Amino acid sequence: MFDIQKRLFLQKSNIPKNAIWFHVASVGEFNSIKFLIDYISKYHDVFITYFSPRAKAFFEHQNYKALPIPLDLPFIWDKFLKEYSPKVIIFTEKEFWPFLLNTNIKKILLNARTPKNSLEKFFIKKFDKIIAKDDLSFNILKALNQNTILCGNIKLCIDIDCPNKKEYITIGSTHPKEEEIFIEPIKWILEQADYKIVLAPRHIDRANEVLKLLTSKNIEASLKSQNNGSRVMVLDTLGELKEYYKKSILSIVGGSFVKGYGGHNIAEPISFCSYAIYGPHIEKVEDIANVFEKMSVGFRVNAQNLINIIKDILSKSYEEEAFTSLQSYAHSIKNCYIKNIEVFLDV
Repeated sequence: MFDIQKRLFLQKSNIPKNAIWFHVASVGEFNSIKFLIDYISKYHDVFITYFSPRAKAFFEHQNYKALPIPLDLPFIWDKFLKEYSPKVIIFTEKEFWPFLLNTNIKKILLNARTPKNSLEKFFIKKFDKIIAKDDLSFNILKALNQNTILCGNIKLCIDIDCPNKKEYITIGSTHPKEEEIFIEPIKWILEQADYKIVLAPRHIDRANEVLKLLTSKNIEASLKSQNNGSRVMVLDTLGELKEYYKKSILSIVGGSFVKGYGGHNIAEPISFCSYAIYGPHIEKVEDIANVFEKMSVGFRVNAQNLINIIKDILSKSYEEEAFTSLQSYAHSIKNCYIKNIEVFLDV
């Protein structure tokens, strides 16, 4: 268990008193509500608690007051709340800590979804404000807690930036057995289109393994760190995938073509006006995928129809309007969250 002294509240942290407290379970959850944290911090002191070790490493390099969430024990919460007196705690989705929920601090739940069992239904009644992610969740949550309103899925609150130059097709965050699926599509792109191709394994220590696979299939390729001018490049450097999404007409997002991963961040390429293609195994991102598909910027495929979908996208005119429509939709959701939190906090 990481940071046990802080989680037992044996070691005090440099966080503000009488502040707004945001809790995030993961880095991804933080990113989805960052716009709200940044907005509220203009008017109130803010601090963040997190749960995962990866989040700990992330916040060590961020300019936010953050600490691991204390252990969910009554005597620890008594000490913590007495010491820091936060005005409210804001959770996302369904991060339920039973003893914390039983304290007197005001509580808000963002992006709330339908409770799955009786225990979750019980916890829902503990919140002073609930903002639901979709119509179905809203109707069920409203029946359990009258302090429920509907804004929409907070994961859709992305900023759209459409760079003009689109010279790549990026295949990002791939896992073992997925690269095999992309061999024939890569060959088709090389023969039928003029785009350069970037293939980025989820873990860069697999870059040489992926390069070996490509060359064994008679595809000329090179590592990014040793680029020899070939049209196919395997990314073996950290922090650059986003830059290639920006330059890509379409992006294929891995972790979705084989079972076990649930899909990776399909919103990131779309935020740069790159059409997103992903496989059928998208349990973690299916809710936002449904919206992207309705707006014709996201495409769910399988290994059999992948090349045909790539053909269809490349054969039609690039439609920036589809992405600007998404931007308007995202702004309406974002403004709804901000407005309702403002009212609750009396900003």
